Amino acid sequence: MFAMPISWVPLDAADVAELPPRLKDRLAPPVAPVAESEWVLAHAVGWGLGDMVARVNRLVALQEDAGVSLDRQLDRALEWLVGTGSSVEAEIALDNLELRRDYLAETPTLTAAQIHRLSGLKSRNTSEPASRWKAEGKTFAVRVGRRDQYPAFQFQDGAPRPAIKTVLAALPQTMTAWQKALWFASANGWLDGDEPQARLDDSELVADAARQLREVAVG
Repeated sequence: MFAMPISWVPLDAADVAELPPRLKDRLAPPVAPVAESEWVLAHAVGWGLGDMVARVNRLVALQEDAGVSLDRQLDRALEWLVGTGSSVEAEIALDNLELRRDYLAETPTLTAAQIHRLSGLKSRNTSEPASRWKAEGKTFAVRVGRRDQYPAFQFQDGAPRPAIKTVLAALPQTMTAWQKALWFASANGWLDGDEPQARLDDSELVADAARQLREVAVG
């Protein structure tokens, strides 16, 4: 069954003035002056228009979040939002975007150039040594826009903490970089509720917690 087209009409200043006060009061944030606002009355059959508007507002909030570039993921969420795909997929996409936004807001990260500077290397290739360390499994990076961002907890005195390679090797190899980042930053029952990234002084204990994910995957 195909959705019916959305019917809509713009409201001019006279139309807005005649709206019931109780309707205006339900709008949040508070209504801006008419001259700065665009009012539209819409009616849709089979679209779930209210849910769609709520998702658009979530996308707008993500897009406006300063310093966070997740362009391709935003595109995918928008495709699911206005396409004929599953609304569950759209919700999952938005949830994942918000998790990533919150992670980047709370977790310091480093660019390859910053790692190059902290390492003390004098070469002109600022992608080194970060790219090499990542290839060697000593660190991992999450993709933000077109650039790798390396969670800063992985480094100490300009070099990767030895525990990181041990733990990364213990995690399921099918995990994405973002899944690894969120795992390191999440409370873990095998670590008495602590985040793995806060317990790296005990690398074997954290590695054991990482191996539990493999047990779950096998089981």
